Amino acid sequence: MSIDWSEVASDLARRRAVLVIGSGISRHSVGKDGKRPPLWREFLVRAAEDCPTKDNINVIQEALDTGDYLHACEWLKKRWDSRWVKYLRDTFSTPGYAAAEIHDQILKLDGRIVFTLNFDGIYERHADNIHRGSHIVKNYYDEDVEEFLRGNGRYIVKVHGNLDNTLKLIFTQQDYSKARIYNAAFYQAFDAALLSHTFIFLGCGIHDPDINLLLENQNFRYQEHAPHFFVTSTGLSNERKRSLRENRNLKVLEYDPIDANHSGLVEELKLLNSIVETERYHLANTTNW
Repeated sequence: MSIDWSEVASDLARRRAVLVIGSGISRHSVGKDGKRPPLWREFLVRAAEDCPTKDNINVIQEALDTGDYLHACEWLKKRWDSRWVKYLRDTFSTPGYAAAEIHDQILKLDGRIVFTLNFDGIYERHADNIHRGSHIVKNYYDEDVEEFLRGNGRYIVKVHGNLDNTLKLIFTQQDYSKARIYNAAFYQAFDAALLSHTFIFLGCGIHDPDINLLLENQNFRYQEHAPHFFVTSTGLSNERKRSLRENRNLKVLEYDPIDANHSGLVEELKLLNSIVETERYHLANTTNW
């Protein structure tokens, strides 16, 4: 069963959509010795296992078991202390992850705005290799980050920062709390984009607190209910789907993963590219922009 892309194809063709990519997209990449970037929970479990301070580690394990990843990450960061940055870079940067086919399919959609929740830099490097610097990369903390709203270029917005500036990574409970205060302009721009664009979440989880808050605030603040879209593999309960739609105005689009590496999503994106290309050809002929 293929995804019905009919509700998103027109907005993608008109470049009125924001693609949001998460760790599930980076997971397709392979680095040295066949390593793949870990998903969020996987990274935290591994960081707990490798933690140089094991005293009372069960507190962190309890947080992981209950899905309290932000506090688990915050406590791990404190335990790792000065070794934390090296551990992050050894995990997400040093293996030299190569872009995968899924990155190419996302790039071919030619969206004007891509939000990446990842700080590994895989998608940005691929875009730069293919388009030779024509993409403009913004971090959530840049003073002019709101340029993506009205600028004429192609923008990649780093929602959680990057490994070149580890002091401004958003990865823990404290990081999120500080960012909401000191980088309020970014979240206002994000809020504005939610009103004017259709958001399509690819390879994302449902635990990002700031994105959830923005989605929920808009869902209950405004009466216009055109949904945003959350693309995920089959298996989400009907209760969870209903909750996402009623509370965050997210409509779930499910795909068959086919295998452990979710090659099914790559095939779905190929189909989406074909549909969007046809839609753009139609727009060009009718000039119905």
